[in-house]
Amino acid sequence: MITPTGIERPRPRRSSLAVVTHALFLAAVGWGLVDTPGSAAAESPDTPERADIDEDVALSLAEEHISGTVVPLIEREGGPWERFAQNPSANPLRTPTLDPGQAGNIDRGAGRRFEGLSGNGPGNPVLDPGQIGNLDIRLDEARNRLEKLEGKTEQLPLIRMSGFFQVDDGLFSQSPASQAHYGDIQDGVGFRRARLQAIGKLTEFTNFSIEFDFAQIGRPSFFDIWGEQEQIPILGTVRIGQFRQPGTMDAWTSVRHLEFLERSAAFQATDPFRRVGIMAYAMSEDERTSWAYSVYASGLTFFEGGQNVYQTFGDNRAGTEIGDDGGIGFASRITHLFDYDDLTEGRYLTHVGTGFLYGQTGGSGSTGPGAKTYRSFVFPEFFVGDPSGLGLTAAGTPRVVDSGRVLADNFWMTHVEFARNAGPAHFQTEVMLEGFNQFGGPTTFVPAAYFQCGYFLTGESALYLKQAGVLDYNVVPHTTFFGTGRRGRLAGWGAWEAAFRWTYVDLSCTNINPANQLSNSAGPPPAPGYGIYNAPTLALNWWWNRFTRVQFNWIHAMPDVRGKGPLPFDIFATRFQIEF
Repeated sequence: MITPTGIERPRPRRSSLAVVTHALFLAAVGWGLVDTPGSAAAESPDTPERADIDEDVALSLAEEHISGTVVPLIEREGGPWERFAQNPSANPLRTPTLDPGQAGNIDRGAGRRFEGLSGNGPGNPVLDPGQIGNLDIRLDEARNRLEKLEGKTEQLPLIRMSGFFQVDDGLFSQSPASQAHYGDIQDGVGFRRARLQAIGKLTEFTNFSIEFDFAQIGRPSFFDIWGEQEQIPILGTVRIGQFRQPGTMDAWTSVRHLEFLERSAAFQATDPFRRVGIMAYAMSEDERTSWAYSVYASGLTFFEGGQNVYQTFGDNRAGTEIGDDGGIGFASRITHLFDYDDLTEGRYLTHVGTGFLYGQTGGSGSTGPGAKTYRSFVFPEFFVGDPSGLGLTAAGTPRVVDSGRVLADNFWMTHVEFARNAGPAHFQTEVMLEGFNQFGGPTTFVPAAYFQCGYFLTGESALYLKQAGVLDYNVVPHTTFFGTGRRGRLAGWGAWEAAFRWTYVDLSCTNINPANQLSNSAGPPPAPGYGIYNAPTLALNWWWNRFTRVQFNWIHAMPDVRGKGPLPFDIFATRFQIEF
C-alpha cells in the first residue's frame, strides 16, 4: 500500500469482510459519524481542523502522528488515483467569497476562508476586500490560519494580495435601422477587467486598499485606493481616498459578483459611482440597519486628445478632479432588513433602502472641453472594445442613448430599493429619479429603473452583506465542477443559476435649451442621441467553484432614439472570470 510518505509497504492479507468493515469504519471516522480517541482533540481549538489544512500539510501531520488529524484515504486498485481527499468546497453550508471592496465586507473577512455557518473556513465564497466590512474578515483569516498551522501570530502591519480578471466575448445581431444609425457594431473578445489589489491593516483599526486595473483607460488605472479608520465615536468607520460613493444598491454590488455581465443601464445613467472623497459608514447594534454618507469630488477630469475633459458619471480612472468652481457633491444611503433568517445567515430576508445625492458640476466656464457640464449616457449593458473610444462604434460597443454635454449648475438623484431572498430564489429592484439644472433653467429629469430576479437550479442561495446592504451573487457550489482524469468522468457540475433583468432609462431630455447643448458629433453614433432605452436580458451563470465562473447573457437592446424610432439589436455575450 502507499503511505503518506510515498513508501510502498507489503499489503497484509485480510478477509473480504474485514476489508469492508475497515473501510466503512474509516469512512465513518472521516465524516464524523463515530468518535475516536483523538476526536476530542480534533475538535479542540489548539489543533488544526481537517477542513482548514491543505493535503500536503495534512500528510505531514499524519506522518508525524499528531493527535486529532484524520485524513480519510480511499484506495482504488488499477485506477489513476491512489487516494482522494475530501473536497472542502463542496460543503453546501459554507458561504460564498465576499468582495473585499464592498461596504461591510472587510469586517466580515473579505477573501478569508470560512468554516460554514458558525465560523470561517475554506468552503465559503471569496470576499471582495474593497467592499466595506470585508477587509478585516479577510485579513483576520490569514492571521488565524497562520497561527493554526505554524503556531505563531503574524504581526501588524499585515499585507495581502487580491485580484480578478474577466475576459468577455460578444456577438451582435443588428436590425437594418440599428446598423444605419450606429454603424456596424463589431463582434469582439477582450479583457473587460484585470485588477490587482493590495489590502492590509497598518494597526488594529487602520485599513488600506491599493487597487489598479490593467484593462481600462490608462492601463493601469486608479480604482479603489483608500485608507480607513475604524471604531470612531458617532461616525463608525471613516474612509478617505477613491471609492464607490454610497449611491444605489446596484452600485454597491461588487463588480466581481454581478448577476449579469454589467450593472444595469439605470445605474449607468444616474450614479456618479467611484470618486475621490471622504465617507463614514456604520451599522446598528442588531445589524438590521446600515447607513453611509460621503462628501466627494462630483466630477472627473481626464486628458483626451491634447486637452482636459470634464465628465459627470462613470469611474474616475485618473483619481483627479480640477476646476475653480463647484465640483463638490454629497451622497447618502440607508438600508433596513424587515426580516432576516439568522439560522441560515440570510437565506430568507426582505431588504429595503433609499438614498439621496447632490452634486455641483465642476469644470470652468461655459465653453471648451472643461466647461461645467452634465452628461448621462448608456451602453447596452455589455462592452467590448477600447475603453478610451468615447462611445464611438469604431472603438467598440457604442453608446445607445446620450444626453450630450449640457451646461448645468448641479444635479441630484434619489432612489428607492427593494430586495428579497427566498432560498434559491431572489430578486431586487430599484427606481431612480435624477434631475439636473441647466444654465438659466429649466430642470431636466432622467427617470430610470430595473428589476432582476434569479433562481439557483442547484439549490444554493445568494449571500447578503449586512454592512453593505446588498445581495452578493457569489456562491460555493454544493458540488464543484471537476473530473477524474482524461479517461475518467465528470464528478461534479458546479452551481447553476438562471436569471432575468429588465432595464428602463429615459434620456429623451425634451426640454434641453439648445444654447446649453455643447455636443455636436456626427458619430456614429451621433451625439446627442436623445431617447428611451429598454432591454430584457436572460442570463445563465455557472460556478465551477468559489473562485471561477462562466456567464452567458442574451441582451435584446431596444433603444428608441428621437427622430429615428426603434433601433433594436441583440447581443450574445459570454464571460469567464477568476478571482482570488
